Amino acid sequence: MKDLTTNQHLSARDEDLAVIAVPAVMAQRLAARCTAAMTGHQWSMGNLRTARAVLRSPDSASLVGRLAARLSRRRSAPGWAVLALPPSLDDGAMRIAAAGLLGAVGRPFFSISQQGRLWIGQESSPARDVAAFGGIGEQRLHIDAPNVERVPDYTSLLILRPDPAGGGASLIGDLHAAMSVLSDDDRAQLARPVFFEGRADGLSGVGAPRMPFPILDATGGGPPWIRWAGKMLDDPRNDSDLMPVVRRFADALTRCTHELMLHRGHLLIADQQRVAHGRTALGDQTGLPDGSRRLLQQAKAAAEPTAPVHDSMLAGHGE
Repeated sequence: MKDLTTNQHLSARDEDLAVIAVPAVMAQRLAARCTAAMTGHQWSMGNLRTARAVLRSPDSASLVGRLAARLSRRRSAPGWAVLALPPSLDDGAMRIAAAGLLGAVGRPFFSISQQGRLWIGQESSPARDVAAFGGIGEQRLHIDAPNVERVPDYTSLLILRPDPAGGGASLIGDLHAAMSVLSDDDRAQLARPVFFEGRADGLSGVGAPRMPFPILDATGGGPPWIRWAGKMLDDPRNDSDLMPVVRRFADALTRCTHELMLHRGHLLIADQQRVAHGRTALGDQTGLPDGSRRLLQQAKAAAEPTAPVHDSMLAGHGE
């Protein structure tokens, strides 16, 4: 078994490579030329064309090339990246600029509607389930919507306000590295379409619910998907006889997980075919007034071969 370290903090050099600074001029162009307009559950095509014109300009080539190098599906690439927008942007401009950057990998969309906005999510609150999106406790590693026909290719998290109590570090786990340390027998068990997780009703852009499903899913052609959510360990619908192998995978994933702290303006983009994400618990929220707690928002993207990042890969800039 490979020697993997639990919750590795990124070294200063690795964090420098992972965090890609977005030039202020680029961010301002995206925010000024694009809007929040949607077509159904998708960011409007007019917005997408406008954003990609900015991203294909010569002065954007370096950023897009660095993003391609991190989001290539080659095993040597990490499958995730953090784009650092100027923190001085106001929240509205930051959301629009972040949508434009997400358009580098695919068509931005929401799967859960919150008044039809692309970016969903509200201020963290002790009133929510502690492990939920917007809760204050630890959130175990997972991919978004593992229980649907079309798992979103990319998910993204935009920090508008970090936890003032200093908690809520992001976790990124390498799904395929974890799967590779299991035995053939374990992988065969995880490939059985017998697993359950949560609910998947009323979602947009992801097809119908798919339950039960295989954790290791090689049915679609190409690299397999690993349909994982830590909550499966507690779902009573899952066969208790299979829990030992599910726990072995969970333990392996923990051992190949990086931890990093995101700050205002940081946009984490994760390729869900490669990595799972989660968070550590927030700090002590006692006495924090409404409007001061952590505010993180989420949007997804469907991969498109014509997106700038994939153009860059084909041109060799992602090598």
